[in-house]
Amino acid sequence: MGTWDIFYKNILCNSLVTHSDKIVLSISGGMDSMCMLHLFWRLKKKIDVNLLVVNFNHNIREDSKLEMKIVKSFADKLKISCIFKEIEVEKYSQKKSISIETSGRVLRYSFLKKIAKQNNSNVIATAHNSNDNAETVFMWLLRGSGNFIGIPMVRQLRKNLTLIRPLLPVNRNLIEEYIEKQKIPFCVDKSNFKDIYTRNKIRLSLIPICKDINPMVIEHIFTLSCIRAREDEYLETIIDEHLKQCVKTLGNKILLDLPMFLRYNKAVMFRILKRILPKKKYNYHIDLIMRKIMLTDMSIYRFSSDWIFKIESSNMACFVHEKKT
Repeated sequence: MGTWDIFYKNILCNSLVTHSDKIVLSISGGMDSMCMLHLFWRLKKKIDVNLLVVNFNHNIREDSKLEMKIVKSFADKLKISCIFKEIEVEKYSQKKSISIETSGRVLRYSFLKKIAKQNNSNVIATAHNSNDNAETVFMWLLRGSGNFIGIPMVRQLRKNLTLIRPLLPVNRNLIEEYIEKQKIPFCVDKSNFKDIYTRNKIRLSLIPICKDINPMVIEHIFTLSCIRAREDEYLETIIDEHLKQCVKTLGNKILLDLPMFLRYNKAVMFRILKRILPKKKYNYHIDLIMRKIMLTDMSIYRFSSDWIFKIESSNMACFVHEKKT
């Protein structure tokens, strides 16, 4: 199947879009998002939806103004309204002591939600594809999170606002073919070719090696993500019930009823700890806490600057938030 067929099938099978939806399209001007813009324009002929394009100028690259012009020109051609927003990524990055990438993502989603509210939109769409998903899985794997779910297809941002990624099942090669066939203009973000970011290193070095081993690696990772997402959804419903039985919050403490906790399967124990761990949720933190519980290790474990874990008795363990003075 081609890009349109996969996109349209995904929309229908997962009920991502329904009639009368008001959809905010996050369009950067790159190949993926311009492809998505054209696909939604085609979709509008089949499903009665209202479309609004949003483009962000991050104020860190000279090409941003050119990208804005290309997005505006193409959106005007398709007769879709546009909103352009400048965001101060570097200032926010310095203020919050976070990376430029993280800063940009936080600000984009923050403003997308505001724009959706201002325009009574109920859906936000981004152009993440199966290559992006594979890169995310590798990133989390290398960081030790053990998250093979990757990028979720759908995320509820608030009561009447849903984030969708309709291109998630589509390989970037198919997007390139679609762009060329439909003669869609796009911009190339030169920063994507600099290996100064973890994601770029994975995209430029790791994934090509994996493709040499198995050309279908992107598709296989996406299938794995879908399987794990279904399993995770089921297991999380089980965890909800167990949490009520063995976890409670008291002041600055999260208390864990050890006799009840130790009755559960180890997979359930792990998920309970992952759910209640207040800060970093890396596997090695959870594994270490699991070992402490199993060995009744009474020593204090500090896993962040203001959170500790300790076993208080044979019946109770707790996570304690140490308030800074």
